Amino acid sequence: MKNKCAFTNIEILINTIILGIVACISHYVYDLSGNKLIIGLFNPVNESVWEHLKLMFFPFLSWWIVIYLKKDKKCEIPLTIWIESAAVSLVAAPLSVVLLFYFYSGAFGIESVFIDILLAFIGYFIALCVASHFLKFSVPNKCAAIVSAVVIVIIFIAFIVFTINPPKLPIFSFKGK
Repeated sequence: MKNKCAFTNIEILINTIILGIVACISHYVYDLSGNKLIIGLFNPVNESVWEHLKLMFFPFLSWWIVIYLKKDKKCEIPLTIWIESAAVSLVAAPLSVVLLFYFYSGAFGIESVFIDILLAFIGYFIALCVASHFLKFSVPNKCAAIVSAVVIVIIFIAFIVFTINPPKLPIFSFKGK
């Protein structure tokens, strides 16, 4: 069954741009807040790859909730499908950024702020395409929705915990230390 309330190509492009701009602005929110912990839990507190994944997760999660509330009024997409789509997208965005970052920086030894910024837009684009596909073709499945909700909560908690107490692994480190 194809759902007609999924994202159009133009919605994907517009939302990719909006989310990318929000991510770019969010990059500086922690510093502008005077390094407040509550702000740092949801925005990067240093230049590590892990901290920058917050730019992919939290704006997308917030956006996803707003879009659900907006589209729910005119669409008949079950909440279970929205939750599954959110979980897959919230994994797809950061995962694509990590894979692409380590590919270009590790394989070619390149360091580029421009490419890093571009990766945020690419990650959002991939996530929105995945979300659109799920919204179009998924069927309601309570078990999958529960697992998806648990995945979202685990990732959310991981960002909070690893902001406060980051492991000594390369993805959590940055050159400033």
